[in-house]
Amino acid sequence: MDLTRLLPAGHCVINISTTCYKEAIRETMQPLVDSGIVTDAETFNNRVLKREAQITTAIGGGVAVPHARSRDVTRLGLAVGVLDEPIKFNEEGDEVSIIFLISIPSFAPVAHMPLLQHLASFVRYPKKVEKLLGSKTPAAAAKYLCSYKARAKK
Repeated sequence: MDLTRLLPAGHCVINISTTCYKEAIRETMQPLVDSGIVTDAETFNNRVLKREAQITTAIGGGVAVPHARSRDVTRLGLAVGVLDEPIKFNEEGDEVSIIFLISIPSFAPVAHMPLLQHLASFVRYPKKVEKLLGSKTPAAAAKYLCSYKARAKK
């Protein structure tokens, strides 16, 4: 999957320094709001948190993939948040250092599935996750993620 259109450098937020997962999600969401992909930040944020309360999106390896579908989303969107320090992302105590936040438009309820598969493939490689964590700039993070090509299944 080519992330170039979904992940401009401005959609990467690095050096997030909060201990609250709700605040981390909100900070990660801001580029989607600023670019007009999310038109109502409060409604979308509430949907993400409601989805997170149903079942955690922490997928292991220090990564979470919160996502929600909303009428307030104009197109499929992706934002990445890289935290300074791991934070507890749920009541089970899963620690997260990277947030891949996906906004899904109501009119395309399964549009995010290939993106989820691509991100899950990326996360299977701890060295790649570690390199993303070491990104010094949003541009470096975006370039690194956009350069990742999932291996085709045989």
